[in-house]
Amino acid sequence: MATTMRELLGSALTSLRYEACEKRLRIDLDGEPVADTVSGLLVWEPRRLVPTYAVPDSDVTATLESAGRIDDLPDSSLLFPNQPFATHSCTGEMFDVVVGDVRLPSAGFRPDHPDLAGYVSFDFSAFDWLEEDEPVVAHPHDPFKRVDILASSRRVRVEWDGRLLAESTRPLLLFETLLPVRFYLPRADIVADLEPSDTISYCAYKGRASYLSIPGGPADVAWTYPDPLREAEPIRDYVSFFNERVDIVVDGHRRERPVTHWSPVDVEQ
Repeated sequence: MATTMRELLGSALTSLRYEACEKRLRIDLDGEPVADTVSGLLVWEPRRLVPTYAVPDSDVTATLESAGRIDDLPDSSLLFPNQPFATHSCTGEMFDVVVGDVRLPSAGFRPDHPDLAGYVSFDFSAFDWLEEDEPVVAHPHDPFKRVDILASSRRVRVEWDGRLLAESTRPLLLFETLLPVRFYLPRADIVADLEPSDTISYCAYKGRASYLSIPGGPADVAWTYPDPLREAEPIRDYVSFFNERVDIVVDGHRRERPVTHWSPVDVEQ
């Protein structure tokens, strides 16, 4: 019997998962130390797509005060990166994290599992993080995820409602584990007058994204990285469109629109 890697990885999503991490991890809050460890764990709660870090109690310098338990669990839907840390999908104990005069309610959590006894995970968005001496944004890097950026000469045409938005024979193709391939096009090959929006997002692998909208059309349909992280430098100032919301034609073949959590709300997930 054979199975695809996508199916194999997906079958583990409902489990509480963890992996040892050999990186030095430092957590600060406005310059005040919270934790410093070389014995951290990556922890994926059930149905969480991205991990958080857990730190041994002995390496935590902040004060942890019990804030109650999670015993009643929410529905069984997937938990995407924009879901708050406090949306837990396994039972366990919550902690307020006290740093000096600042109290962060329920910013720590200890899942009920013997392998994680003596560890506490932290709300990634509430603190500043270093892996070794490198800042980390959005969420910890997943060692089982890969991002490849490849130059291509395929002809890529982007349309919305029959209207040409962009066309290029020099795209950069970004392949990211378990996500649709993204086509990044040079600014000079964008035909439509896209309008910048106020929307921003952060990717742990690419950095801070700014979004673009089609005048008279859908908002935030494309994005760009004006100052990407080091590993994503090739896509600086290139523009990519949501495959889920526009039509992508590659070498004359129209690609099916993938169905993801970025799809329009009227598309069945």
